[in-house]
Amino acid sequence: MKLVHFLPWQAAAMDTLGEQFPDVEFVKAATSEHAAKELANADILVTGGPYYLGDVAHAVNTHAPKLRWIQSLSIGTDIFERGGIPEHITFSNAAGLKGRTVSEHAMALILGYIHAIPEMERFRAKSEWGRDALRAQIESLEGLTLLLLGYGSIGLEIARKAKAFDMHVIALNRSGLGDGEADEIAPLHDLAKWLPKADFVATSLPLAPSTNQLLSDKEFSLMRPSAVLVNVGRGAVVDQAALIKALQQKTIAGACLDVFEEEPLPANDPIWQMENVILSPHVGGTGGPIAGRFAELLAENLMRFQEGRALKNQVDFART
Repeated sequence: MKLVHFLPWQAAAMDTLGEQFPDVEFVKAATSEHAAKELANADILVTGGPYYLGDVAHAVNTHAPKLRWIQSLSIGTDIFERGGIPEHITFSNAAGLKGRTVSEHAMALILGYIHAIPEMERFRAKSEWGRDALRAQIESLEGLTLLLLGYGSIGLEIARKAKAFDMHVIALNRSGLGDGEADEIAPLHDLAKWLPKADFVATSLPLAPSTNQLLSDKEFSLMRPSAVLVNVGRGAVVDQAALIKALQQKTIAGACLDVFEEEPLPANDPIWQMENVILSPHVGGTGGPIAGRFAELLAENLMRFQEGRALKNQVDFART
């Protein structure tokens, strides 16, 4: 059995798996071209959404006759669906693995914004103290309202962390039901009702036809002029042109963005130059114990795959 892995993380976890599964040939692909070549006689592909492009997706769909399973390091499935996956190939994702890490990144962005960290850095670059100006800008999260769009593994963890900072948390999901530490849970179709109540609106929603450009001109017009958008889910959930207009016209106060409609963000995009935006290059799910957790998931699924059992996090695309 041959497993090809095309991943942007250290191979140490794969080395451990190689010892655990001596009957599996583990092949590390350094480039998409290398991955495409190795897929010609591979049984398993392990990769992430940002790497299922061009040569790799083409190879899966045209000259990987033995391929039977794709394990994704990503939670979202939209990139894989766009790239295409033949019906006979089983697909599983990393749902549930990144909630703590992504939520920590979301809170880092929120705290950075509310405590004016970017402005501090601008003063530092000029060797200016800037204390009076900064004291006028710095606020506290205590008592502010956070509206969460999406209340899965990431949303649950954002709520838990936000409550530790004494925020009031409202969570929206499809059912309007759930547990966790949100103060209120409501259905996502009531979005217009809740947007005017929020100081921060944070989305961790997956991309689907129902969430594509969910936040656009109308939704921004309903938000408070002091409100801040936080996106650690999928870039296309937000109409980026509408967001840029809302930021330029001060319809909303700012944004904290880890994901974008187009990645990498083009060099000529006006978001780069906006001082009321904190941006990070889609790194919210990176670091900490993620590699170890993923290796554990992959080991469990390898055993299941060899035994002919259903995989953990197996995705039924007919129902997504």
